[in-house]
Amino acid sequence: MKARRTQTRGAFGQEGGECMAGPSKVEFPGQKKQRIRMRGTKHANEATANKLKRELAKLLENPRAHLPVMTWKGKLSWGRTDPVTKTMRALESIIRKKDNVAWLGKRMMSKRGDDVAKAFAGSLHAAHDEDITMVGKFSSGSFGSASFIRRGDGKQGYLAGLQNYSNLTLRMLPWEDHAKRGMYFFTWKGGFVCTGPNPTPPDEWLDDILQRSRFSFTKHDDLSVPVWSTQGLDAQSVLDFKPSGGGYIRFSFKHGPVLAISFDDLSKTEKKESSFIHHLALSMLPPFLPSILKIDANWAPKGWDEDTPLPDSAAEGMDKIIDAWQGLTMNEGVIALAIRRAVLDSIDSGLVVGESWITGTDFESIEEALRFHPGSNDERHLAAHMLYASMDEGAVDGEGLRITPKGYVSERKAAALEVMEGTSCGNILGALWEKWGMKGLEGLGIKDAEAEEIWKKQQKKPQPFGTFLKSLDSARALAQKVARFPTRGDTLPGATGAVHDLILQGLLEGDGKAERTATHRHDSIDSAAAAWAWLLAAGRSAGQEWHFEINARDRGGAWQAATKQLLEAGKTLYNCDADEVEGVTVAWVEAFAALKTVTGEGN
Repeated sequence: MKARRTQTRGAFGQEGGECMAGPSKVEFPGQKKQRIRMRGTKHANEATANKLKRELAKLLENPRAHLPVMTWKGKLSWGRTDPVTKTMRALESIIRKKDNVAWLGKRMMSKRGDDVAKAFAGSLHAAHDEDITMVGKFSSGSFGSASFIRRGDGKQGYLAGLQNYSNLTLRMLPWEDHAKRGMYFFTWKGGFVCTGPNPTPPDEWLDDILQRSRFSFTKHDDLSVPVWSTQGLDAQSVLDFKPSGGGYIRFSFKHGPVLAISFDDLSKTEKKESSFIHHLALSMLPPFLPSILKIDANWAPKGWDEDTPLPDSAAEGMDKIIDAWQGLTMNEGVIALAIRRAVLDSIDSGLVVGESWITGTDFESIEEALRFHPGSNDERHLAAHMLYASMDEGAVDGEGLRITPKGYVSERKAAALEVMEGTSCGNILGALWEKWGMKGLEGLGIKDAEAEEIWKKQQKKPQPFGTFLKSLDSARALAQKVARFPTRGDTLPGATGAVHDLILQGLLEGDGKAERTATHRHDSIDSAAAAWAWLLAAGRSAGQEWHFEINARDRGGAWQAATKQLLEAGKTLYNCDADEVEGVTVAWVEAFAALKTVTGEGN
């Protein structure tokens, strides 16, 4: 078999004389020559080829139907002709020679002239092809993707737009330079128009856009202007920009119509669904929505007076969110949540509970606002008392507080107290207990020393508030007994104080805990002697001698009698009836004074 070597061809089929030569290839008799495919092209499958044939056949049959209708009849300043009209004149001359393939071949390669005209001539030239085997691939993040036939010197995007007229967004791409020069285009299933320098879309455009959107709109023609709204919104309220449903986004078109989407519908967004704002913007060129409409949001927390305007910072926050939405930098599904958050964060007075607002000046309204927050009735009642107390005190330094669902407390810029949605009553109590626990107990009728003892115990060793409130009766009884001791709240120094604390600990927490405290390491002889004196008086000294030095045991033995007297007086005071407290208290005070004398701390 005889083989021969051939020279490699360049990327566009030219002989490689001027290009860098590649390695030689061997061809055998009968072998088909390989074709080099240009970058950005692909072999057309049957479906793609048939689709392009249909599109190009329509283009060749009625080229004018693939061009925008110029609805603007005015003139630019100084009597100048607008750029769209100029291009349309150039296209008209091409249409007259649409069947002259040779002339179209020259026109599409022209180095001068209109870019749209070159692409138009190339597309008409491609329409005369009998077979479509190779197609170009065009892709744009904004205008979509499509296959097209590369022909001539026209821009790829322009060729793709002219050859895929059924793609409503891509059909506008050949006119992007005209849009940059101030001309407006609107596209929909039933038409494609240029409104010149005036961005006034036809009514048919809006009807089609809304019909093809992911929302279900109802049109109301019985008002002063047409109003489109989703389910659950009152059209008149939308027109008057009054609260309706659970809040809404309103689109006010400059040529009259009003459109509203409820927050509920806006939040139901699946990842595969295109953004409504994107769908709306890419139906016009340039895709600059502020030129044809204004977007604003209407939402206020439940309980907010309709006649009271929201703080200025609320409007600023909503505008930022809407701008981010229009700029496609914020997911459409979180717009409603972000707007509600912006409004709540701006409120600088009263009490915010979930998505409700109250003045916080009466207890009943606070307790009602907590009705849907998890927790028992007792927890809700105590939390309402503590919130009421905190509202009575007001904000500090103009800053408010926020209680999160996890029970954390953080500062908020606006001077209001906020309990976030989902926060349990138990977490509210935990967050407020240190500062307003005493006031909460006072609301339950527990006051003064009794309240202080209960508050201290819960603060020192917190229990779940459900458990705490269930045992509140026993806690109150214990607090009442502790309150009998007139020396309980004092910080008593020296040996007398040490004996006093051990006696109270034994009475309140049990002798076992007091014994463990007594046998800990001591920092002085007097402290150790006081502990030994209590162990002797309480009868718990057996086997504990090794914890104490001989000097401490000797001194503690000398204090035993006085310590025993105070211990017995304490037991009597703790266990006596209420009507006996006054008399027994005298015995406690006398025994305490006697111990101070014995320890040498009487003066």
